[in-house]
Amino acid sequence: MVLLQIAMKFSLLLTIPCVAFLFACTSTVPSITPNNNVALWQVNSLETIAGAKVSISGDPELVKSGQDQVVRFDGDGDRLLVDANPLGDAQEFTIEIFFNPADAYPNNLEPRFFHIEAEDKPNRRITIELRLNDKKQWYLDAYIKSETSQFTLIDPNKVHPIGQWAHAAVTYKNGEFVSYVNGVRELTGQVEYLPIAAHAKTSIGARMNQVHWFNGDIAWVKITPAALPPEAFTLTK
Repeated sequence: MVLLQIAMKFSLLLTIPCVAFLFACTSTVPSITPNNNVALWQVNSLETIAGAKVSISGDPELVKSGQDQVVRFDGDGDRLLVDANPLGDAQEFTIEIFFNPADAYPNNLEPRFFHIEAEDKPNRRITIELRLNDKKQWYLDAYIKSETSQFTLIDPNKVHPIGQWAHAAVTYKNGEFVSYVNGVRELTGQVEYLPIAAHAKTSIGARMNQVHWFNGDIAWVKITPAALPPEAFTLTK
């Protein structure tokens, strides 16, 4: 009986720190459930994305990347226009995108490869863009605009290699706009985001008005109606 009591006490001592450890590890990462309306856009079709209709400009291609199928843009007129606004009426959000940019310097120095905007309300928009240099490098450019303010997150010193898969993310909450590359926080700024119209569309591969074309591959875009910490990002293809 004494041995049994000792064993039970020992088991309890082991259980308490283990539970505390698990709580500590998970408490910093928000729980993502279907009720959060997370939108995962697999960019692997030229007809629909996440059930939304896609209109094509140019000749984007479906190509294999490992076990996955992705869309390749040639930087010369290729674009997907998705008939959906994945942000909806979110007051805070995270946009993640997984992509592999090609060396398009000097032809395409400023590819705008993700752009949400309503045609009749151009003063509200968000774009995720790249800037290329002559050293086979790129740096991120993220932009929010509304009727009341606008802000660009960009630093030409924060460069990354061309020709490699990369993860970019932006978050917004309570006026704070933050950019990340490969899970590392890069820049932050203050801006007032106002929800983009529900009937807005999303341009992938170019700016909405069909300029500044992207050359490279895009695998997926993920939109979460919460400002996630980088530990909660999806950093793989």
